[in-house]
Amino acid sequence: MHHMPPEPHDIHPPVGVDSDPWSVFLEFKNVMILQQRLMMSLLADEETHPAQAGCLHVLSHNDGLSQSELADKLHVSRPTVTTMLQKMETTGVIERRPDEHDQRLTRIFLTESGRILVARLEAVFAQLIRAGVGAMAENDRTELRRLLSVLNENLTRAIDEA
Repeated sequence: MHHMPPEPHDIHPPVGVDSDPWSVFLEFKNVMILQQRLMMSLLADEETHPAQAGCLHVLSHNDGLSQSELADKLHVSRPTVTTMLQKMETTGVIERRPDEHDQRLTRIFLTESGRILVARLEAVFAQLIRAGVGAMAENDRTELRRLLSVLNENLTRAIDEA
């Protein structure tokens, strides 16, 4: 079954935004929605959620982070990461250990089953990338990377000015 986000015929741009930048924004938003849908479909057989998948990916490259360091790397609040870690600890993919030098800190480590899950998730991410950006012609990918870089620079500048 072909799932597409709804056409934005009745979604009008906010006051002060021309229809052309608005339509580009909607296309970008639709890409994000479709990527999330594909990821959820690809993860249907796994016992994890996309947010947990991101957490596992970060831990696979930074085993032993504190909860606050992990929250910072994931760009989520500390309560959000605490809830996520509780669920992941229950399923046995992570374990918490006190810091060797500072007992007030808790460090997060992948378990063996966590490492196995990370390997499966890496295959899912590879499939997601191949289906989307990977299916584009090389010159289109190069141009998209350039355009997204410009968009990132514009947004970073706006954040700095805010």
